[in-house]
Amino acid sequence: MTAPADGGADADVRLRRMPKVELHCHLEGCVRPGTFLELARAHGVPLPTTDPERVYAYTDMASFLAVFERLAAAVVTRDDVRRISYEALVDAARGSAVVYREMFVNPTLHPTLPYDELLAGITEGVHEARRDTGIVTRLIPSVYRAHSPAAAADMVRAVARGDRDLVVGIGMDGDETAGPPASFTEAYALARDAGLQVTAHAGERFGAEEVRTCLDLLGCTRIDHGYGLLQDAELLARVRDTGTHVTCAWLSTTYNYRGPADTHPIRLLHDAGVRISLGSDDPALGGTDLAGDYRAVSARLGLTADDLARQNHAALDAAWLPAEEKAAVRARLEDAGG
Repeated sequence: MTAPADGGADADVRLRRMPKVELHCHLEGCVRPGTFLELARAHGVPLPTTDPERVYAYTDMASFLAVFERLAAAVVTRDDVRRISYEALVDAARGSAVVYREMFVNPTLHPTLPYDELLAGITEGVHEARRDTGIVTRLIPSVYRAHSPAAAADMVRAVARGDRDLVVGIGMDGDETAGPPASFTEAYALARDAGLQVTAHAGERFGAEEVRTCLDLLGCTRIDHGYGLLQDAELLARVRDTGTHVTCAWLSTTYNYRGPADTHPIRLLHDAGVRISLGSDDPALGGTDLAGDYRAVSARLGLTADDLARQNHAALDAAWLPAEEKAAVRARLEDAGG
């Protein structure tokens, strides 16, 4: 497939302008290359290149995570966080018509910035972006698998004590080989006890058992990526039948999947009736945006604009947003014909 499933330039325009709900996006992965270079210079973070076209170059998951950690090290002050939050959200709203975003952030990747200061900076950027574009945002502090279970539990305690106006849940990301989900049961129990929602990146590169652990042991009510579900028909049926939402990311599959379109994991999850939605994941690092990802799954996987509009409604159903605000976002989807 080489053209959008709906055909032509008009379909491309519809996909870009379609109001979107995004549940899978990392704040640190949204930092503009130019902003990263400025912050790295200001804070003395050594870089392998100062070419904005190459500063985010990576070849595999290990090199991607090295870039991600280097980027996080350049975000040091509350105002740094305010700036990257504002830019990330304005770019999403103006470039991809995102009207609601739940955004991951990794507090333990910013060890010199106390959690309350990190949150304050993000909150300032969120409010400024909403003022300027109307985008609604909620936050999901995320466990970084390469860090210790004790660090994860301490992070969750800080989140539970902190301001909760924007914080809706806890996630988990990073290298799947670095920390098995079962290692973080304490952190997840603390989160659930504090009334936080819980999700986790699972089954991105490996099998279904990790997804099962996140559901059964960590108590996750959503799964991020989840492609390993396709290796276990029983678990796939369970996720489908319970309506568990799976947040997919085209970017991740571009370097983790090499097969034909008709067996692409996003296509197969869609065909299996799993409630899925598309997120941009780390758009600045991938050199794309959510609208570009919509174009890609339409052109390459045959998902139509109507399919993607339905995914936006499914994402909003799964969103961790109070009912009154959720109704307002739904009205924006419907007013635009999405």
